[in-house]
Parts: sequence; C-alpha cells; structure tokens
Amino acid sequence: MKRTLSEWLDWQETAHDKAWDLGLKRVSTVWQALGAPRLATHIITVAGTNGKGSCVCWIEAICRAHGLSVASFTSPHLHDYRERIRFDGEWIAPDALVAAFETIDAARGDISLSYFEWSALAAFWLTAQRQPTVAVLEVGLGGRLDATNIIDADAAIITRIGLDHQDWLGHDIPTIAVEKAGILRPGQRVYLPDAHPPAALCEHAAALGASAYRYGQELRVDAQTDGLHLDLPGYHGTLPYPTHMHGAHQYGHLAAAIAALAPWLALDTAKLAAACESAQNPARLTLIDGKPRWLYDVAHNADSAEILARYLHDLPRRGGRTIALCSILRDKDQHAIYRHLAPEIDEWVLSGLPGARGSDSATLTAHAVEAGIPREHIHPCDDIPAACQRARALATPADTIAVFGSFVTVAAVQKEQQP
Repeated sequence: MKRTLSEWLDWQETAHDKAWDLGLKRVSTVWQALGAPRLATHIITVAGTNGKGSCVCWIEAICRAHGLSVASFTSPHLHDYRERIRFDGEWIAPDALVAAFETIDAARGDISLSYFEWSALAAFWLTAQRQPTVAVLEVGLGGRLDATNIIDADAAIITRIGLDHQDWLGHDIPTIAVEKAGILRPGQRVYLPDAHPPAALCEHAAALGASAYRYGQELRVDAQTDGLHLDLPGYHGTLPYPTHMHGAHQYGHLAAAIAALAPWLALDTAKLAAACESAQNPARLTLIDGKPRWLYDVAHNADSAEILARYLHDLPRRGGRTIALCSILRDKDQHAIYRHLAPEIDEWVLSGLPGARGSDSATLTAHAVEAGIPREHIHPCDDIPAACQRARALATPADTIAVFGSFVTVAAVQKEQQP
C-alpha cells in the first residue's frame, strides 16, 4: 500500500534501532545502488558545531540574488520536515519526497537506514534529478562518518567548533575538530569563519594540501558605520549590514559564503547587497518587536549560548527585564548554558519536555541552581503551554522574553504563540 509522507516519516523514526548510527557503509551502498549521480555543477559541504545553517542560508541567498539555481540540505527542521530540502529557497513538495523515499526503498534491499540517512539520500537523489548550479549540504553530526560525507564536495566550510555530541565525537576540542575535518578532500578549498579554529583542524587541512581561508586573515571584514568592508579572495567591496542575520558572528559566515562561491560566480555588489537584505535563518536570533518583545534562538549548547548571551548583552533593554523561556535536552551541558546566560537573564521560566531526550522541570531547576542561579528567580513549569502562560504573566510591556534551549523548545513555543 502506498504510504503518505507522514506515514513514511512515522515509520522511519522507528525502523532503525539507533537514532544516530554513524558510518558510511550502509548509506554508501544504497547510494551506489541508486547510481551515485553527480548532484550539481558545484557542491559545498558545511560542517561545524554552530553556524552551519547560517552558512547554508547565506549561500542560498547569494545564489538566488545572482539568478543561479541552488539546492540546500539542512537539519534538523523547525516546524516541517520539508524545510530540510529546498530548491531555490522553496521546500520540497510532499509528492516528490514520497517518490524519493519509494525509490530509496526499492534500492536498499534489506539495508536498514537511520532517520537522518533517509533524509540525506532523499536530498541527494532529488538534487541529482534537478542538477542545480550549486548544491550546499549541511553535515548532520560530526563529519567523517556523517552520511553527507559520501558526496565529494568541491569546497568546504567548517564553522566554529565547540563541545557538543561528545558521546559520538569525543570529549575534547581537538578530537571533535578532527572528526569534523573528516569532510575535507586533498587539495580542496576550505573556509573557516572562526578567527580561532582549533590547531588540529588546521593541521589536518594542511596535511591534505587543502587551501585554508581563515576569518581575520584571508577573509577580512571590517565593520564600519557605512557598512561591512570586505577584503576576500575574489571579492572586495562594501556591503550593508544584514537585515535578518543578527550578530557579529554572521560576518565570518557571510565572508566564507562569498569566498566559497567567488570562483564560480561573477559577484555583483548590488546583488550581494540584496542577499544581505533577504538572507534569514528562522529562529536564529529572531526578534519579534512588541510589548513584550519575543526573541527566538535555537541555542542548545555552550557555544551557541555564548553567542546568545553576547547578543542579549548588546540588545537595548528598553528599561525592562529579560525573561528566559527555556528547556534544554537531557544530553546537553545544561550547566554551561546556564553559566553563559545567567548574567543576561533576570527571570527563568523552565519548561519540561517529553520524550527520551527531554528534561523535566525538576531536573532543569536543579541544574540551574547548581550553576548559581538563585532559586527565587526560577519558575518551573511542567510543559510548554504552562511555561508560555507563566512567561506572559511575568512580563511587562518593556520586557523581552528570550526563548531558547533546543529546536524542539522554540518550535513548541512558536506553535503555542500562534493566534
């Protein structure tokens, strides 16, 4: 019987015995059975701990501003699975996705695939059918053993690397950096938006003879009152500040995206300026003005919490407080997230989340207290609807409610906030 898209996704969630099953043998075998076609004229793979999705969005926006066809594969999704596979910024149609799953199912034989591997293979197959000028692939977890690594990219971007997913990638930055550097190929161009990449990453690139372009060195951006002055391989010019991609950390992402595309595009300043206006990554430092203001950010690890804390520190308070509406998954370093954000938050509304990876409000509260947050400023709630109600009750018109902790948290709050 023919499955609907929702039936396919429900089945994929439980069909494999592991949520994450790193390794290339199974997914590569299925891809070869599908013919392993070339995806696009040019391919870019993006790895890193934080900033991957933003780099994909920058590449997408720049290509679209220049009239080039572009395919994007990202994960996880916020509200709709189809967000993961986009062509020229548009989500994949449900019937096309179902057809891709049926094709993969026929090719895989008795090989079991993880939920992510199904999505990656569908993205590869659908992209190869369309043959866009540029395909940009976001690594799901790590790099070396991630499903995206069966595709040989022409260029790579490796963003800021921090401690996350240690159970899979290792418990220190050098080890994690080597795992993420596993996407690199000999002689490849690699762009590093972080001004201080781990030495292990740079050493791995050098050993492969890869040409590394580093933010602050080959990728230079000078923030001035009249805009961003860029001095990059293949582009020199001044661009306006991004309209939606907030935070100074985005300058490195923008520089890496432009430089990665420069060998293939006739870059135009007016079109790049249009990309600076149009590029956006939903729920990444997304500020909704109002009384109170709502700030959505999917910060879910220490590294992204540090970026969110810096943004909150620089955000004009309007005379009000900042109220956190937060839930953090069980397998994240909750203490580190709290420590980074504690100086910028006045009241904490902590919501429990269901599921194997979710934390209950008692656990969240205990970790917050251990991190030094006074108990009298913590407001535990059993679930997101109760947390939204509590945050609204606490807030005055001058306050800002900052929603963060995971994709699941932000998605649930946004759904609850819908009229």
